[in-house]
Amino acid sequence: MKRFLKRAGILLGVFILGVIGTSLLMNNKMTDNRSEMNNPVLPEVMISVDDVLTNRMCGYYQKMQGDFMRDSITPLDASKKLTVVVNPYETRVESLSYEVRTTDGSKVIENKKLSSLAKEEGYLWADIELEKDLRMTQEYSLQITLETEEGPVYFYTRIVQRSGLNTKEYVAFVENFAKKCLDKGFSDDLGNYLETDSSSSGENFYQVDIHSSADLVTWGDLSPEIYQEGIPTIKDINETTGSISMEYLISAKDAQGYQELYFVKEFYRLRYTEERIRLLDFERTAEQIFSGSHIQVSDTGLMLGVTDRKVSYVSDKTGKSVAFVQQGDLWEYQIESNKIERIFSFRRGISESDFRDSRSDHNIKILRVSKSGNVDFILYGYMNRGVHEGCMGISVCHYNSDQNMVTEKAFIPSTESYDFLEQGLDKLCYMNKNNQLFMLSGGNLYQVDLAECSYEILQESIQEDCFAASETGACAAWAEEMSLYDSKTVVEMDFDEQKSRTIKAEKGQRIRVLGFMNEDLIYGLASEGNLNPDQNGNRTFAMDSIRIEGFDGTVKKEYQESGEYLTNVDISPTLMTLEISRKSGNSYQPVRKDNVMNNKKVSAKKVEVELLTSSRQGIQIRLAFEEPINNKDPLVVYSKMEMGEENQIDLEPTRPRSEVYYVYARGSLMGSYLEPARAIQAADENSGVVLNRAQQYVWERGNKKTKIQLNLADVPDAFQRGILDQDELQENLGEKGQVMDLSGCSLDSVLYEVSAQRPIVAKTGEDTSVVIVGYDQYNTYLYDPVTKEMKPYGINDSTELFAKEGNVFFSYVENIKE
Repeated sequence: MKRFLKRAGILLGVFILGVIGTSLLMNNKMTDNRSEMNNPVLPEVMISVDDVLTNRMCGYYQKMQGDFMRDSITPLDASKKLTVVVNPYETRVESLSYEVRTTDGSKVIENKKLSSLAKEEGYLWADIELEKDLRMTQEYSLQITLETEEGPVYFYTRIVQRSGLNTKEYVAFVENFAKKCLDKGFSDDLGNYLETDSSSSGENFYQVDIHSSADLVTWGDLSPEIYQEGIPTIKDINETTGSISMEYLISAKDAQGYQELYFVKEFYRLRYTEERIRLLDFERTAEQIFSGSHIQVSDTGLMLGVTDRKVSYVSDKTGKSVAFVQQGDLWEYQIESNKIERIFSFRRGISESDFRDSRSDHNIKILRVSKSGNVDFILYGYMNRGVHEGCMGISVCHYNSDQNMVTEKAFIPSTESYDFLEQGLDKLCYMNKNNQLFMLSGGNLYQVDLAECSYEILQESIQEDCFAASETGACAAWAEEMSLYDSKTVVEMDFDEQKSRTIKAEKGQRIRVLGFMNEDLIYGLASEGNLNPDQNGNRTFAMDSIRIEGFDGTVKKEYQESGEYLTNVDISPTLMTLEISRKSGNSYQPVRKDNVMNNKKVSAKKVEVELLTSSRQGIQIRLAFEEPINNKDPLVVYSKMEMGEENQIDLEPTRPRSEVYYVYARGSLMGSYLEPARAIQAADENSGVVLNRAQQYVWERGNKKTKIQLNLADVPDAFQRGILDQDELQENLGEKGQVMDLSGCSLDSVLYEVSAQRPIVAKTGEDTSVVIVGYDQYNTYLYDPVTKEMKPYGINDSTELFAKEGNVFFSYVENIKE
């Protein structure tokens, strides 16, 4: 009997321990299961420039639109050789092949397969020597394909053959500059490259530029160390300047000894001179990675640390649950349950981490937060790991707070680059009460039914200047004609009710979408006669009235100024600023401004962003809550993931309009424009470049020859005749190129076209014109179509002559031929 009781006791003890162990294990899974995503498996590809690794590329399982993959450019010298370096990680690479295409992607120039790769220090190496001739200064798309055990993986860069580049020197400068920033002993040395402005902001590590102090550039009192080294990425390079970016991680210790990690992005614009390299522009952002290891909660808020003050966050109506995005991760804080949840992150544990965790070509948009803490959101961009690793796309997700589970509702793959994907979703991404998603992608407005995994295109060829959405995204409006100055009809749509209405301008008027205040549309009306170009060729949408109007057509407010015009409107979430001008000829001179406060928006906030400062970290960001926080030690939990491939929605591929002009500056896409003149003006303001649909350079800041004179025999006949009508010029030019109206640009700007071997027709009188065929430091060289003579004309006199007639200029860009 005693033996029986002893055995029963042992079994009971084992049972109890088993229950306790199982319970602990389940609780551990609920609170600390970092992710159910697979570890990343894809290799990385880099380019060796004189034994220095550059242009780190991530891999894709899908073929992308190579003509829009502009993350890096690889310069070639006369030998047309480049060295490809592969970091395979744990993946077996069987072979490497490459394909060179024209920038518009229409023609394959060369392709080849390399079956053997050299191995050295864990990397694979391959030398590529192009056989086909390439046009000097013309870019091409290079697709590198690795055959792996999981199938082909694609990598993209651009290549260009140009002479007189200083790639090696630029790359070395960037690496050296970044390292010196970590050593206070180099403050004076680095200060020689800066243009420190006393009016620049104080200790703000998130926003550092060439005008910052040497102390701030060398990290003030933060005392960081390199945690994960970066690799320079060449963004643009020509005979005059080079633009390079770099991303890396640094670490620092706080007063309690806790480790902080910061993701750093730097951009350099450089010019090579015989004396030294000149730093034309420098920008750096440092964003502290929000971590569950050391959460700082005070009576009134949650500390986010060093980050952008424009925090992406959404709270429920009570302000007791708030979801926020930090450095590509999604978190939620629930005050009542005193719980901080990491809803989504690609990051792994510190011991497992490599650069694939840190890729920044993705973001998260929060769609809504419920009172119970449930969150609907989209993850968009490059998928670092998981079932969609190596794909670009949009993952529509729902987070259930009670179950601590993220479920993917749909995955929408995309062949657009991250820049283009982000540009559309920044404009509009909204989910209505019926779980239908409305979004801009590829220039189209889509309605996606998540339950049926189907979609509908509501409007094609949306132009960003002719479109606006309310801050919530519940309403949007667009000009039906997609024209800035010639639209007569605006369409507005309510996505919750799935209803639309049209607003028509009266005869002799034009209409423009300006934005929204809350869910009320703001639009302007202008008389046709007030839209003529001024003496510099610029047009102003001078409005007779501006209306704030509800969806039912009720005019909430209307602004009119007798004898004056409304020429510009700036709309922020809390304020609308009106610029009021008077007319003089065809010009409008601003005389004053008027402000309209959005009182509803101001009074509705229950969660706000606060700025704090410390001597070590400078400006820090805190989320402040209306609800008081009593417990300063929140529970940190990590969500589970449930993602699959059966809910994929494939959108029909679309191609942008042929007349779109893209502005790239500071290493990324800044905007797209229908008018080349407006694109050039934007690029000039931001030290950028302009490309057309075929990805040809239309304009580059700072890459103009000091002097040039074209051979008149090479000037197309229509341009020799000085025709000032764009349609007639295009008809005569035919398939040779695309005519561009550059009216409104300065003479200095349009001379870039002459530098690029393109003549310019310029207006000099009511019915007269000249052809600009050259320039030097002192003169332009003008060809008279009537006398058929070419004469020098002083630069200052030329500037005055063309400005007097409205700076009316026409040039063209050649169609690609191979």
